[in-house]
Amino acid sequence: MEQKNQKDLKELELPQFDSEEEEAEYWANHSTAPYWDKMEPEEFQVAVERPRKKLISIRLDSDCLERIKVVANRKGIPYQTLIQMWLKEKIQG
Repeated sequence: MEQKNQKDLKELELPQFDSEEEEAEYWANHSTAPYWDKMEPEEFQVAVERPRKKLISIRLDSDCLERIKVVANRKGIPYQTLIQMWLKEKIQG
């Protein structure tokens, strides 16, 4: 039985695809395991785009800022991050 499997692997050819969509569909429904030895490594880079941020200046009452810092400290995050989170919640909510 092992000889039959080796013969099957030798005869296995990677399919040719007419488009990336066709190839994506194929690999979504088939295992790459039988083709592993026939594949060649490919180097690529992934560009992760972060949302653009703009530095602003805002004036807050001292006690307001101190209370924000206490809450941020309890959450273990920088107070600027907490303020940003609260602003996003308010805008989206």
